[in-house]
Amino acid sequence: MQPIYIIIPVHNRKSLTLACLENLKTNGDLQKYHVIVVDDGSSDRTADEVTENYPEVTILKGDGNLWWTGAIALGMEYANQQGATYFIWLNDDSLSAPNTLDLLVDFLKSHPDSIVGAACYEQGSGLLVETGVKGRKRVKALEHEVVEVDGLSGYCVAIPASVFKQIGAPDAAKFRQYAGDGMYTLKATRAGFKVYILGNAKVVLVEEKDPIHNFTNYVQKAKYRTFKSIFWDYKSPYHLPTQFHYHTYKYGFLLGLPLFIVKLFSWLVRFYV
Repeated sequence: MQPIYIIIPVHNRKSLTLACLENLKTNGDLQKYHVIVVDDGSSDRTADEVTENYPEVTILKGDGNLWWTGAIALGMEYANQQGATYFIWLNDDSLSAPNTLDLLVDFLKSHPDSIVGAACYEQGSGLLVETGVKGRKRVKALEHEVVEVDGLSGYCVAIPASVFKQIGAPDAAKFRQYAGDGMYTLKATRAGFKVYILGNAKVVLVEEKDPIHNFTNYVQKAKYRTFKSIFWDYKSPYHLPTQFHYHTYKYGFLLGLPLFIVKLFSWLVRFYV
C-alpha cells in the first residue's frame, strides 16, 4: 500500500461517512491508500460502524472540539508520523469519481511543490461549483482545464508532505470550522507552493452548498435566526472571530480590518432589516 493517507473529518453524519467509504471501496481507493477517519465526538456510533464495516480504516477520536480544521490537523499529524508522502483531504459528503484520487496524486508527482484539488459538482443539478479563489474572484475548472488559484475549498484536496514539513498543519485556533482550508492553501502559496484545480479529477457533492457570499440565503435557511447562531457559532460561516482572522490574514491588517468592518456592517444591516 502506498504511503498516501486520505483524511476524512466526521461528526454525527454516519450515513454520509459510510457512503463515502463505500464509494472509496468501489473505486478501489480503500484498497490502495491508507484511510483515516477523524471522528470528532460523534454520538451516532459512527466510529463503531466504520470499524465493523471497514476494519482497515484507522479511527482517530476527538471530544467534539476539533471541528473541521482540528480534525484535519490531527489526521495530518498522525499521517506524517506514519511516513506519509501525500495527504488527501476528503469530506464525507464528497464522492470521488473513479480514478480521481489517482489523477490528483499523479499530478503532484509530475508537479512537485504543488497542491491540487478536484473539480466539484452538485449532485442534484450537476452544476460545477466554484471551489477556488484567485484574488477576490471565485473560480472553477472545466473538464480538461488546470486552473491555478490562491486558495481552495477542502472537499477533495491532495497535498504533498513537503507542504506540511514547511508550513505545518492548518490553523485550528483561528479557523476552527470555516476558512481553515482556504487559509492553509493561501499560506502555502505565500510559502512558494502552487495551488491548482484539476478539471479531469471530479467529485460529486452530496449536500447542497450555499456560497459564503450569499448572506441573505444563509440567514433565510438558518434553523435559528439569532445573532448568536449567525455571528457567534462555529457552525456558521459568518462566525465573527473567524471572519476577522480571515480578512486580516488574507489582506493584511491595515486593509483587512476596514474590509472586515464594511462586511460586518453589510451583514448587520441585512440581518436586522
